[in-house]
This record gives sequence, C-alpha cells and structure tokens, in this order.
Amino acid sequence: MNHHILKRIDRQTALQFFKFLIVGCINTGLSLAVIYILQNGFDVKYTKANLIGYILGVINSFFWNKLWVFQKKDGKFIREALLFLLIFGICYSLQYICLIVFVEELYLSENWSQLFSMGIYTVANYILNRCITFKMPSQI
Repeated sequence: MNHHILKRIDRQTALQFFKFLIVGCINTGLSLAVIYILQNGFDVKYTKANLIGYILGVINSFFWNKLWVFQKKDGKFIREALLFLLIFGICYSLQYICLIVFVEELYLSENWSQLFSMGIYTVANYILNRCITFKMPSQI
C-alpha cells in the first residue's frame, strides 16, 4: 500500500477518533448529569439512574456518530440503528457488570464507579461501532 495512503488513513482515523471523543464527552456529560441528578437529587437507585442516563445518551450518540463522526448518509438508517442498539446492549451489559463489581465487590463510591465503568463502555463502543455499525467499504 502506498505510504501516502497510509498517512491519509492514519490522519482520517485520528480525526474520526477525535470526533468520537468529542461526541463521547457530550454524551458522558449528558449521561452523568442525568445519572447524578436522579441518583443524588431524586434518590433514584444507582442502577435505575444508570439505565435512564444511558438510554438518553445512546439516542444522542447514534445521530452524532452516524452523521458527524462516521459520516454515513447512505440511507442504511434502520440497519445501522439496529446494529447500534445491539452494540449498545453489548457495551452497556459490560459497563453494567463493571459498575456492579465496582460498587458491590470493590466498594468504590457509586459516583466514581459510574465514571470508571463509563470509560470501559466508551472504548468498547468505539471499537465495535467503527468495525461493525459504521464500517466503511475500505475497512472490509
């Protein structure tokens, strides 16, 4: 493969990941705000607050990732939405298990546990969505 093509791919991938991180920061802020408001302001159990925060985050995330990060405007909305939801389910399950382990087994605070488990979710979510949901033809 041509060296210039590899350089371009590396820059494109870096830019794409940077955009993903921006969307992730927005989603993290949105999800954590909802979680912490429900958990600390309304005394909602941390597991329910977590689910509600993630549902709002995943809706926001899908549209930003589809249209801005991965720039997929090819009309495969339903397929991508279903894959995005499936991957969300996988990543959320991983995150939820980590959350429970952090709180119940490692005795970390609920607030810190939310943040740590969210980091695990973010990395897994990017990898799976980049490689599956929004895969470009050149990534085959």
